[in-house]
Amino acid sequence: MARSNTIVPLARPAKRRQGRFGEYDVTVPLARGGMGGVYLATCTDTGERVALKVLDPQFASSPEVVERLFAEADLASRTIHPGLIEIREARRNDEGLPYLVMEYLEGETLGALAERDTLELGTIIAITAQVAAALAALHAAGVVHCDVKHDNIYVLDQTIGCWPRVKVIDFGVSRLVDDPPLADATIAGTPWCMAPEQWKGAPTTASDVYALGCLLYELTTGTQPFDGSLPELMIAHMEKRPARPSWLRAMPIELERIILRALAKDAATRPSMHDLATELAELVDAYTPALRRAG
Repeated sequence: MARSNTIVPLARPAKRRQGRFGEYDVTVPLARGGMGGVYLATCTDTGERVALKVLDPQFASSPEVVERLFAEADLASRTIHPGLIEIREARRNDEGLPYLVMEYLEGETLGALAERDTLELGTIIAITAQVAAALAALHAAGVVHCDVKHDNIYVLDQTIGCWPRVKVIDFGVSRLVDDPPLADATIAGTPWCMAPEQWKGAPTTASDVYALGCLLYELTTGTQPFDGSLPELMIAHMEKRPARPSWLRAMPIELERIILRALAKDAATRPSMHDLATELAELVDAYTPALRRAG
């Protein structure tokens, strides 16, 4: 099982990254991942703040790792959507370190927010509706995200109406729709929200729908659809049905139906991401006032 290259916020201060990165001056570290870090940087020409995703030196000599990093920029450039992080370019600095230039986002991950607070159903629906719309645009451009989860959704210090604005981040394990199936040894993703076909190394756009269903389930009920060891998770996602989410938290029947349809074992019976985005948006409009009163 390949390790996801998700970047997570720093729990403690880290040393500043030394070296020049083109016209960018690095200021402070923002997050760490398995193979590198993300740093806040300022453009010396314009003063604009950006985020730089930089590989650690020990990985910079690996063609496979560098290719994967640069592929993030290629995949992200295939569509522009307000709900997707902008990756502007892929470069190497004068020392040969590969890095990505990304827009700088102010806020926190959905994982950090959900861990700190129990979210209202209205907030959950509004956030996931935005995520679904962003992923629908990504799918229309022929890209499968392959790692839809809390820590890859960024909740910005901005709002759309009364709701938080979000962006989908991290294309570290994303792939093209037409890419051939992966070998078992290189299956990539996050086990608690991987669709049956993704466990087999053949993720599709429907796999992102399944992952968003898992995320909705966890956000609404406070528990993941399945738990256990890695083999137990694989069997559960392939063969078992989760408990109905309404048994764990009162919710509109329409929301429960969306979650359970997204979690269908047969990828062909799941809604498209576009349809899921539409249904969630309609649910925001139809149920938000009542949900906000009920909490």
